[in-house]
Amino acid sequence: MTTFLTLVGVLGAAAFFIYMLAAYDNKAIDKSQAKRDKEESKFKSADPRKIYNKNWDPKVPRPRVCPACGTLLKKEEYLYASISEHVNSEGKRQAHIYGCKYCYLGEVNSTSMSNELKELDGL
Repeated sequence: MTTFLTLVGVLGAAAFFIYMLAAYDNKAIDKSQAKRDKEESKFKSADPRKIYNKNWDPKVPRPRVCPACGTLLKKEEYLYASISEHVNSEGKRQAHIYGCKYCYLGEVNSTSMSNELKELDGL
């Protein structure tokens, strides 16, 4: 009986220790996610010619920007494109990028729309 209680106590302590480690790790992940979201909300759009330039420092990660309109894209947002069936002389097929959901589909970006409304109020 004493052995059984000892095993239950050791297993309970180990489970509690693992639970506390997971809770601490989740708190750190939540903090980093909040920081990342805050930084993403500061940056709304940029000039695609500057970001897709060959002079960009390869050590610095490029932000996800639509090459057509310059809107910042989140990880879950994507570009609309098609791949040509024609193969060029290098054996590659060309991709034609139409744009993001804001410029190609005409969806309203809530942040850009609020900025446009503020500009109109100033006139």
